[in-house]
Amino acid sequence: MAAEPANLLLTPEGIRFCPLCGAPLERRPVGPERKLEMVCSGCGFIYYLGQKVVAGIIAAADGHVLLTRRAIHPAHGKWTFPGGYVEWGEPVESAAIRETYEETGLTVDLGGLVGVYSYQANPVVIVVYEGRITGGTPTTCHENDRVEWVGIDAIPWEDLAFPSTTAALRDFLGRPGSARS
Repeated sequence: MAAEPANLLLTPEGIRFCPLCGAPLERRPVGPERKLEMVCSGCGFIYYLGQKVVAGIIAAADGHVLLTRRAIHPAHGKWTFPGGYVEWGEPVESAAIRETYEETGLTVDLGGLVGVYSYQANPVVIVVYEGRITGGTPTTCHENDRVEWVGIDAIPWEDLAFPSTTAALRDFLGRPGSARS
């Protein structure tokens, strides 16, 4: 049997069994709008697919931005700002601060919202804030192999990890008071 593409798990077709009773799921129309959802053939449980939320921070100082180079997939070897998944029940702002510390060893004060990014056929919503580093020692983790202050003119635009990385950095650098202005 051939291996299935990893992105199949991110589609309704990738979810096959009910998490409550284990019976097969099938696509059926649900609700007044008759939207197709994954419904359990055994107990009738509706498995609504929802977006995952990622929180990140762009920190800048002295004409540099803080970037990490990913040591995991997706986008292994590519650059991004610190960020990661928001845990169940966790405020997005807290997740941005936590993820920055976990990925860089640096503490941060949260600033304003840079932007919210989402893309068709991608089950992730990325919420990016500006931040100011307040302490700590730059340290890598299992998710990255480099933590660096990169000059604005040296941002590796062709080696950025995700479309949201590029969009958020451009939005951030275009703001008054950013590292560039």
